[in-house]
Amino acid sequence: MFVSLNGSLPKTLEVCTEGEIAGYDTRILELAVLKGFFGAISDEPVTYVNAPQLAKEHGVEVRDVNCATAADYVNLLTLRGGEHSISGTLSGPRNDQRIVNIDNIPFDVPPADHMVVITNDDRPGVIGTVGTLLGSAEVNIADMDVSRVEGSGTAVMLIAPTAVVPEATLAALRAAPGIIDIKTL
Repeated sequence: MFVSLNGSLPKTLEVCTEGEIAGYDTRILELAVLKGFFGAISDEPVTYVNAPQLAKEHGVEVRDVNCATAADYVNLLTLRGGEHSISGTLSGPRNDQRIVNIDNIPFDVPPADHMVVITNDDRPGVIGTVGTLLGSAEVNIADMDVSRVEGSGTAVMLIAPTAVVPEATLAALRAAPGIIDIKTL
């Protein structure tokens, strides 16, 4: 997910843990992040063993940052690299996974195989347009959250559809009034 958000290989990948989890040895989290990251961009098999070597070969500096306090969560994992960041946590007694922040915009959506981030004008009707276009393409929305970007007149939707959004539908969304940007994750 982070790879598609970033769009290119960052020079630095920061793995930040906050809260109770930061008091533990978090090296396995760093390895898991590297395995997932390079597994998404590499044709060769990526393992916990070779992932750090792949980071070196690609010139990616990996930083592990731990902070024992978290402002809003018991535990928070944030990945930062390039111009982007994504944060997740576990919620409730069943430890449900939640995406809680993308590029400093708060959300509360469970991760899914196919996700869409839509930046739009913050005005009435835009959410309806998005829902109508997805519905016309027979794409169901499993989860969705909308956040306003303070002082900008824009909002951002994080949508977890139940299937891949067809390219023609993404093109129609991009052309719709009020839509500023679309990223698929």
